[in-house]
Amino acid sequence: MRRRHFLAGATTVTGLSALAPALLASASASARTTTETSTTLTAPRVLAEEARSTGTLVRPERRFDLVSVTQAPTAVSEGAAVRFETAEGDLSDWRELHFHTAGPEHLAPTASAMARAPQGATGYEVRGADGADLTAVNLHDGEELRFGGQERVSLSAEDDGVTTLTGGSTLRVRTRAGWGADESLRFGDEGEDLWPAQFHRVQALTVHHTAMATTDDHAADMRAVYHLHAVQQGWGDVGYHLLVDPRGVVYEGRHSGGGLPIFRGVPLPGLAESVTAGHAFGFNHGNIGVCLLGDFTDELPTQAAQDSLVDVLRILCALTGVDPSERIEYVHPDTGAATEQEAVARHRDWLQTECPGNAFSEVFDTVIRQRVARGLL
Repeated sequence: MRRRHFLAGATTVTGLSALAPALLASASASARTTTETSTTLTAPRVLAEEARSTGTLVRPERRFDLVSVTQAPTAVSEGAAVRFETAEGDLSDWRELHFHTAGPEHLAPTASAMARAPQGATGYEVRGADGADLTAVNLHDGEELRFGGQERVSLSAEDDGVTTLTGGSTLRVRTRAGWGADESLRFGDEGEDLWPAQFHRVQALTVHHTAMATTDDHAADMRAVYHLHAVQQGWGDVGYHLLVDPRGVVYEGRHSGGGLPIFRGVPLPGLAESVTAGHAFGFNHGNIGVCLLGDFTDELPTQAAQDSLVDVLRILCALTGVDPSERIEYVHPDTGAATEQEAVARHRDWLQTECPGNAFSEVFDTVIRQRVARGLL
């Protein structure tokens, strides 16, 4: 069965113009423009106060929403935990930190954990992570930044061989401008791109969780993950291609460099090339990372998040030709090293990590992977 694939959006013409005239005519004829009208959007700049973990109480100068802990993967301790000081001067119970190791392959990998601070917290204390870099993050009080462009675009695979849970073959994605990505974070002091885009043929899809509790403002949660990766860990961008919040909203992650989310040009099965991200160290090339916002160590994602993840993976499989029912031989394009793996995998399938959480990982095959395969004919 021949499938027709396209991206509908303001940047569609740019992607299509790079293809052969016959493909251009075919894709243009099938495309439906589903982007919203360009508008001006605003979001506050993320504020951060850094400290070094010494096992003592830290009191930031301003209020904070989250605390992140970053260190070398070899330094991670099982007993690492955080607790918070309340406005009354009391200390909360210790809360275990769940570290997530990742990073671009041109840098050393880093392990990070992020915890949501209770409202009104005046300080925090971290144990079991002496020497780690700490950051208190304020997501709401920074200066207002203005963003132009579409708030959402649609990722589509027009074919009756792929169905989403809503019965169609189109996935709406909230753009970087839509969730308030401060693009200045991607550049150094001299204006250089800190993480230039590279593209490789898609071989696999990998699922993650952020291992942190979400707030009531999921666009702010996105800005927190972006700041953690781009600034605190020094990557220059988000390490995931797409992210999904508890309500099922899908967010654009890693900047693709060419205008289209994830891909270079219009993706075609077996030929689709994705921008290289930083979600599975050693296996990032040609591996699309999809991350759920939340911590699923002890509980499952919401049903809305699960259903949206299934839709995302179905669309991506249709666009790239990845078969979710198969095991593959993943070949690193630079080293040639081959690794047998599930085509639609969990982060822990590639590396020694708890991601995407123990509770979710136990049921992943039935609630996600098998459902994805059933939606492709």
